[in-house]
Amino acid sequence: MRYRLLLPLLAGPALGFGQSTGTVGNNYTDVLDKGNSIVAFSPPDAGVQGSPLLLRAWTPAAVLLRGNTAPKLAPVKYDVVHQQLRVRRAQGDSVVVPLGQVQEFTLTPAAGPRRFVPLGAPGAPTGFAEVLSPGPHLQLLKLWDKTVEQAPASNSSYAAPTTTSAYADRPKYYLRGPSGQLTEVRPKRASLQAALAAYPTAQQALKARKGSLSTEAELRDALAALDALVP
Repeated sequence: MRYRLLLPLLAGPALGFGQSTGTVGNNYTDVLDKGNSIVAFSPPDAGVQGSPLLLRAWTPAAVLLRGNTAPKLAPVKYDVVHQQLRVRRAQGDSVVVPLGQVQEFTLTPAAGPRRFVPLGAPGAPTGFAEVLSPGPHLQLLKLWDKTVEQAPASNSSYAAPTTTSAYADRPKYYLRGPSGQLTEVRPKRASLQAALAAYPTAQQALKARKGSLSTEAELRDALAALDALVP
């Protein structure tokens, strides 16, 4: 594992999750599908500060299982480190839905819906990515990831220098084309131009497009504007 030095990070409170060993209650039989086994939770990473979760709080979500046509509503927590979707049961504990059974899910916090779909391409990382730009031809996907990195444990000049392990966000972006092919892309104009090599009209339009392209929002807006130029 590669480590990098970060600015000091405040430790978050330890998160506990109820672990179920019984059968799934009737309220969640539809969510987990009959016959699905309950998957054990991954143990917490000992000594690592922060959280492996995308959002710490239980978040309302619509979970669409493979083979189903209508999503089921349930509070969830998405563990991006261990790639687990945890569903809270009516009893107050929670179980893990195998991601192989999930077609997609949409978090519905107060700030607005956030849709997640599997990358699903040969050679692509395993996991679900957030759809930032849902164009019919070009989609911008964000694969949330966290790595364990080293951070100073204290700023005190009187204490001996020590470090601690902490989660750090390290997301990756992917461009999905009309045929489903994926290309990793960064919020850089040169990176997006290279990713658009198969779509010369869109590539030329990007070259003529004014303004900076160095943030996630600018990358998203550029792809939204170029989508109609891709056949």
